[in-house]
Amino acid sequence: MEAFYTNKTRKIVLNSIADKIKLWCFGDIHRFTRSCDEDRWKWFLKKAKDQHDNNTFYLGMGDYQDFASAKEQKILKSAGLHAGTTEDFDDLVKKRNRALCSEMAFMKPNVLGLLDGNHNWVFKDGRTATEDMADRLMTEYLGWLCHFTLHVEFHYNGSRVKSINIYIVACHGKAGGKTAGASVNQLDDASRIFPLSDLIVFGHDHNRLARPVDILIPVTCTHTGEVEIKQKRQFLCRSGSFKKGYTPDTSGYEIGRLLRPADLGALFLEIGFHRNQKDGKDSLITDIIAI
Repeated sequence: MEAFYTNKTRKIVLNSIADKIKLWCFGDIHRFTRSCDEDRWKWFLKKAKDQHDNNTFYLGMGDYQDFASAKEQKILKSAGLHAGTTEDFDDLVKKRNRALCSEMAFMKPNVLGLLDGNHNWVFKDGRTATEDMADRLMTEYLGWLCHFTLHVEFHYNGSRVKSINIYIVACHGKAGGKTAGASVNQLDDASRIFPLSDLIVFGHDHNRLARPVDILIPVTCTHTGEVEIKQKRQFLCRSGSFKKGYTPDTSGYEIGRLLRPADLGALFLEIGFHRNQKDGKDSLITDIIAI
């Protein structure tokens, strides 16, 4: 399966600088498997639905169900299956997609997009299970790696008074080492490729974390031309999982590699803003909290 890259933008209008954007990043659900923590998944859906409003958004990080991995699909395709067998597989995946999207229906139309994972069935017509889910949830298909810009405008009496961009780098991720440092190092590598991003969010390794780091960037004042060196905070994030580890009488890659069980759940980010009006300057600054 190819590592497909996309670049997306979405405009969000807020009525006040005091308003906040709430962002849920979720993935690695592995729905419809014995190791999926169905109770935890349903608890997440209930909590997200109870808190849902017009300023709540969702980002899918891949591996929504578990049929089948890229490696398994190569084996199936090389087996010379009958066309009818392949169509049966397609129908099964579409049936599961319908059920999963029905559970997530309250999120429409605030799903920013869905990333591909490595458990992503490719249909006979070449489309993926993620593309099918994106259509059902009326959202963007983001590929494996996406640079997503949230263009936030603040309106007053119907007119735009201020705007700011929030840059999100979202990727399903790749396999890493056993240690927490290995998981963070992948995020740090991505920050070198996208140095001005506000959020870098990966899935795949089932860790759940949000680590703030600060960088220095030059900022030019539009009025005076003066260049200042300012600190910019980034968050390096992993989006968690809903796949239980070490479920009795089941197999799993975490067992074979003796990995720690995942910290189950999703990642919640709250993006606030404050206005800095000082020495004739007027700028907006983001305040990001990760939970």
